[in-house]
Amino acid sequence: MKKILFTIILLVLSIQLNAAPVSYSETHESKASDMKEMADGMGLIMNGLLYNYLDNVNMGVKKIQGGVKRIQSHDLKQYLPADTAYAHKFGEKSLRRIMEYSKDVEESMKAKDYEAAFDSSTLLMRQCNSCHSRVRGW
Repeated sequence: MKKILFTIILLVLSIQLNAAPVSYSETHESKASDMKEMADGMGLIMNGLLYNYLDNVNMGVKKIQGGVKRIQSHDLKQYLPADTAYAHKFGEKSLRRIMEYSKDVEESMKAKDYEAAFDSSTLLMRQCNSCHSRVRGW
């Protein structure tokens, strides 16, 4: 009887621990990690285009697209800071554009149209800045 009771208590505790809400620090670390990955991707793209490291451009595009996909897997109302959660629709639109511009960079690189890739990377950077300025209140 004690073993059954112990097993039930252990089962209930494990369910409770798995259902525990994510703490602020875990959420903050996740956001910081997503943003850092996208910033690293942008750096790789710019470095690749400026110094003719074409593999860096492709790696940068993959990092940005991966970051966008991770952010899109969250509810943006919960993901954004509380004081700017109202901007979730703007954030969703920004993510779509970032993905679109990163695909444009990728396609331009495949076509060896490096000027178009540079133009698309500029649009990509401007879209990042636009979202950050609205969300951070710059």
